[in-house]
Amino acid sequence: MSDAAVLSHFRKKHFWMASHVENAQYPTPESLQGLKCYQVAETEPKQVERAAVSAPVEGYSFYAVDCHPLMVRYARTLAQKWPEAEHAAMLEYLSQLSLTDIPTPDGINVALYVAMQSGKPVATGMIFSSTEENDVSVVGLYDIYGMTEEAERAIRGHLATLTDTEVLVSE
Repeated sequence: MSDAAVLSHFRKKHFWMASHVENAQYPTPESLQGLKCYQVAETEPKQVERAAVSAPVEGYSFYAVDCHPLMVRYARTLAQKWPEAEHAAMLEYLSQLSLTDIPTPDGINVALYVAMQSGKPVATGMIFSSTEENDVSVVGLYDIYGMTEEAERAIRGHLATLTDTEVLVSE
């Protein structure tokens, strides 16, 4: 997979994440601030072998974010990744994400996940895939965050099992 394909993929992910507030009719100042915090924290992904991603960890339940209550859990959990002073802005921004309100461009698929342990959200992750030049498919694991290292390994391992590619990109 070429560096150009990975960079194009990353730019598409960057654009998709920004579109939820930049294309909103009335974005709140807090959501715009949250977007800035998110963009500052983003790093270009690196290629990783799927086999190098940790295996799933027992004791967790994984849910695809497909409704508002799960989106709230996703936003609240992922917002914990940022310093406390930025939590409110990140929560405002992340709660604006939608998998249904804004059409996803052709060639792009996005899936958000929440890991739960004992009924509480403990980790988040995103699978973002895009079709690049020459029909090259790039699959990325993003927004991997766990309240503990084990929870982070669990969500990363779960997301890797959901992909069918041998080479992934990840932050």
